[in-house]
Amino acid sequence: MQKLVQIIYISRSTFESTDAINKIEPNVVRILAKSRINNRKNGLVGVLYFGDGAFFQCLEGGEDAINAVFSKIENDPRHKDVKLVSKKYISALSFPDWAMKYAPLDEKISRYLKENGYQSFDPYIFSPAITQKVLGLLTDSNDPTIEIESSYLNSAQPPSLQTSHSKNISILSLFFSIIAFVLSVTALLSVRGLI
Repeated sequence: MQKLVQIIYISRSTFESTDAINKIEPNVVRILAKSRINNRKNGLVGVLYFGDGAFFQCLEGGEDAINAVFSKIENDPRHKDVKLVSKKYISALSFPDWAMKYAPLDEKISRYLKENGYQSFDPYIFSPAITQKVLGLLTDSNDPTIEIESSYLNSAQPPSLQTSHSKNISILSLFFSIIAFVLSVTALLSVRGLI
C-alpha cells in the first residue's frame, strides 16, 4: 500500500485580483473547481486559502499523486515563488471529506494574524508554529462554496430525487466549472472591449 503524505505549500498569484464573486476571486474559483475534480480522481484531499495575493494549501493523499500535483503547481503560470513549507508522512487523512475545501479570509484568521503582529496574510514570514495554527484555523473554518453548492443542490432537486453525497459533489464541481468558464469568457470579452 502506498504511503500517505501531507504537504503544505505556499505561492504568490501571478494574476491581478479582480472583483470577488460571493467573496471569492474569479481566478481562485477556476482553480478550486478544477482542483475538486482532479483531486477526486486522484484520491487527494486538501484545504486552500487565498488572501492578499498569496496561496496557502495543504494537500494529503498517496505520495505519487501528491508529487505529481505539486509538480503541476510548480509549473502552473498562475503561481510564482512556489515554496514547499512542509512534507510529512501521515497514517490517515486529516480531512477525508474534502476534495478541496476553500477557506476565505475571515475574521478569525485576520484577528489571529493581527494578534501575532502580522498586518496582512504573508505565509512566507510565518514561523512553523504560526503555519500549523493557520492550518488549524482553516480546517475549522466554514467553506462558503459548500454552503452555496448545498443550497443550490438542495433547491434544484426534490428530496426524493436527491442523489448520494458523491454524486452531489460531482454536480457541484460541474456547477463551479461552468461558473469558472463563464467568468473566463466574460473577462476575455471585457478585455477585448466586446462587452
